[in-house]
Amino acid sequence: MATPGFIDCCGGPDLVWVRTLYESHHDQESLLRCAACRTFWFHRFHEFPDWSGGGDDLTTWYTRLTTDEGERLRDAAEPTAVDLSFLGTRPSWMDDARGSRRVDGAPDHPHG
Repeated sequence: MATPGFIDCCGGPDLVWVRTLYESHHDQESLLRCAACRTFWFHRFHEFPDWSGGGDDLTTWYTRLTTDEGERLRDAAEPTAVDLSFLGTRPSWMDDARGSRRVDGAPDHPHG
């Protein structure tokens, strides 16, 4: 996985996959960690299908986590049972067809 240029946890971020938390046909949630500074990141991908043929909307969010939050997700026996409501107000990076930008929060559950 190539680390997006907007990831800002350190001077040389290098995100690596730790664990897939949830996956469906149009959604994926993963726990990532920066190999350089060890910061955890919550990664959500969602595909909004356009059944009319205009092209699907692919949206990705990256949310920086505290060490405790990352360790809780890493170690959870059932990661989909972990309360992610804090994501709704946590500053995040959002990347879609309009580009990459900071947003005030990310979805706290899959769309599909």
